[in-house]
Amino acid sequence: MISISHHHLIPVFLLAITGGITSCNRLEQTSPVRKTIQEAVFASGHVTQEDEYVIAANVDGTVLAINVQEGDTVAEHQVLLKLKSDIQNSQLQELQAVYEEARSNASEDAPQLAQIRIQIEQTELQLAQDETNYLRFKDLRENNSVSQLDFEKARLQYESAKRNLALLQKNYREVTSSLQLSVDRSRAQLQSQQALLSEYILKADQAGIAIQVNKKKGELVRRGEVITRIGSGPFVLKLFVSEEDITRIETGQKAAVHLNIYPDRTFSATISKILPGFDQAEQSYIVEAQLDEMPEKLFNGTQLQANIDIGKRENVLVIPAEFLQKGKYVTLANGEQKEVTPGEKNHEWVEVTSGLSESDVLTRTKH
Repeated sequence: MISISHHHLIPVFLLAITGGITSCNRLEQTSPVRKTIQEAVFASGHVTQEDEYVIAANVDGTVLAINVQEGDTVAEHQVLLKLKSDIQNSQLQELQAVYEEARSNASEDAPQLAQIRIQIEQTELQLAQDETNYLRFKDLRENNSVSQLDFEKARLQYESAKRNLALLQKNYREVTSSLQLSVDRSRAQLQSQQALLSEYILKADQAGIAIQVNKKKGELVRRGEVITRIGSGPFVLKLFVSEEDITRIETGQKAAVHLNIYPDRTFSATISKILPGFDQAEQSYIVEAQLDEMPEKLFNGTQLQANIDIGKRENVLVIPAEFLQKGKYVTLANGEQKEVTPGEKNHEWVEVTSGLSESDVLTRTKH
């Protein structure tokens, strides 16, 4: 069986086939043979982690303190970096004072509300007196004991007291509402400033390891600039697969992986996820794989190469790669140059889909 890796080759995956080639002086001869081809798709990539994320600045500022170094283990919500925020702190104190004053003005014992309540109480007493007087004059009028004019005066005074009380009560409600609105507005401004100030303290979203730290104390930070990269969760192999090969990839397929930190070893992995979108930055599709067995040590960012096993084809006609000339010609034993249709190939073997049979004898001059 021979192994065909699309576009790229890793010799460790090849099984050499011997026999079928003879040489005489500088002339070599061979015939096509039938073999089983193990097909594979090549992908480069690197090691990442399942929950890897970056911490970026949401505001401009100067680094006041940095509490993490590359390789440090960080806890969830741990403070990683602080930006200078003197102006924002001053603004926060001012807004805090405004909020406290608004709360004081809106409290029940605030002078403005207390004064209106006193007026209401006095008007309620006056209303009670005017109501008693009105009812008394009403009875007297029914008995013709008082004039109509005196009765009307008592009634008008009573109605006036009721209107005054209603106006005072309405005024109390409106003033209370206005003062509470001031409290709500000042609270919102305070909370907004607190939220802004919190942006000057960068924290870890979840536990992990600091893979990369890009800033030092005293350096300027721009909004959107990545400060640190945190790795969290199990290791994942991120593979970059070309557009012409992505349709061949399926979850569950096996891959032979070469990690650059272990140059003499090959690891087995299983395809676990195929991301549906094309990655413009990498100009590839991204495929994720899980190592079937972890090495003693593994580091985020380790570069790798992988051959993804996409199946095998049996009884495939192949010739040695060095007998193919100009990409599509072979020379027969009688000297005739014949055009063939090549298929998959690696550095050792070429599939021939048409133009040759096993009985043909090919020659080439050895240089």
